[in-house]
Amino acid sequence: MPVYDAEFRDPSGRAAPQGLAQFGPVMPVEIDIPTALSSFLTAAGQPIPTPASGAALIDTGATGSCVDNQIMSALGVHPIGIRSLGTATGRSRHYLYPAKFRFPQIRFEVDFSAVVGVDLRGQGVGRQRIIALIGRDLLSRCILIYGGTTGKFSLAF
Repeated sequence: MPVYDAEFRDPSGRAAPQGLAQFGPVMPVEIDIPTALSSFLTAAGQPIPTPASGAALIDTGATGSCVDNQIMSALGVHPIGIRSLGTATGRSRHYLYPAKFRFPQIRFEVDFSAVVGVDLRGQGVGRQRIIALIGRDLLSRCILIYGGTTGKFSLAF
């Protein structure tokens, strides 16, 4: 079972629980085209787009996992549907895209038949841009430990 462990620390190396409270549980992610599309492009002699790298925020409030619309556009992935979602600002409609999430530090990947395209521009942790949200669709297959008092979290897939 792949496990991702993270701990927020201040510049002196001491535990910094406020970092987890401020930024949330984030982990490195690469967003790629789904395996089926990659196989199709390879068979057709077409180039495979370079995956996008950034951070994924674990979002227990998101029913489904999400990817920034700009990432999906840059990968050349076209929408496959539309979903109406309830958000903090009200109901809105969003495109659905097939996608692959790759977690390079633990060598784990997930092919999604559909993720929700959202606008994550301006969201980040330090210099790392948030490009995806890990929603309850993926979390339902995981164990999440959120150590608020210690600034640590673990996600086991």
